[in-house]
Amino acid sequence: MQTTSRKQLLLVALGTVALLAACGGGGGSSEPAPPAVVAGTDVPVAVEQSVKGVIDYAKAQIAATSETSDPQIIGNAKLFTDDTAEPSDI
Repeated sequence: MQTTSRKQLLLVALGTVALLAACGGGGGSSEPAPPAVVAGTDVPVAVEQSVKGVIDYAKAQIAATSETSDPQIIGNAKLFTDDTAEPSDI
């Protein structure tokens, strides 16, 4: 009789663990976090860290070109350069 109780207890414990694991993490917002920007600018930090960041930023600005949008504050952002990288299409 005691063996059956232990088996039942084990099954209940495993079921509880499985249910808790299925719940996943939580509490986080469904909105993506805003990209980090260089202090005092509208430029993402990625432009100072990689050529890909510069290209992605340039593509985003070209795609978002509008006569009614506010101008981007460039400030003292320094674009990353790499003299050995292959040319990239914008």
